[in-house]
Amino acid sequence: MKHPLVKKIIFTNEQIEARTKQLGEEITNYYKNSKVKENTVILIGLLKGCVPFLSTFMKYFDFQCQSEYMAVSSYLGGTKTSGEPKINLDLNLSLKDKHVLIVEDIVDSGITLNYIKQYLSLKGAKEVKIVCLLDKPEGRKIDIKPDWFGFEVENQFLIGYGLDYQERLRNLPYVAVCDIEKLEDWKW
Repeated sequence: MKHPLVKKIIFTNEQIEARTKQLGEEITNYYKNSKVKENTVILIGLLKGCVPFLSTFMKYFDFQCQSEYMAVSSYLGGTKTSGEPKINLDLNLSLKDKHVLIVEDIVDSGITLNYIKQYLSLKGAKEVKIVCLLDKPEGRKIDIKPDWFGFEVENQFLIGYGLDYQERLRNLPYVAVCDIEKLEDWKW
């Protein structure tokens, strides 16, 4: 069922599932062909938006690994980034000589991911790669590219499948353009 704040659904659950399966297979092959030892890969999901994508991705990533989470934010609760990433939940494990795969819902400005990528490298990661469900190059403020992405999107405010507006609407089973004109008057 379409939520009233949805202007247009751009990726259905079925499309997301199919593309995530392809990503899982591609990335599995990357690590196997790179002769990376099993159990040296750590998937790091960036909370909270990564949860639906990471859950789907893990079904199709056929490589023994660990999974951990970080909470990092550069949003002030609305639709715009503050530009200053803040780590709210850090890792409790060593990254020395580990192959890190950051799993993210969307690469937008690139500020948060650039910060986290540098941070994880400084913590001793041998390699830091990025996979995201959505890549929004028009929103970029820093030159950073995901190593793998599901779909490229235009510079619009998106909701669903982990993407939120003020911590709401993450649970929509699709990715949609939010009707931001309705947000101001919306009664939660």
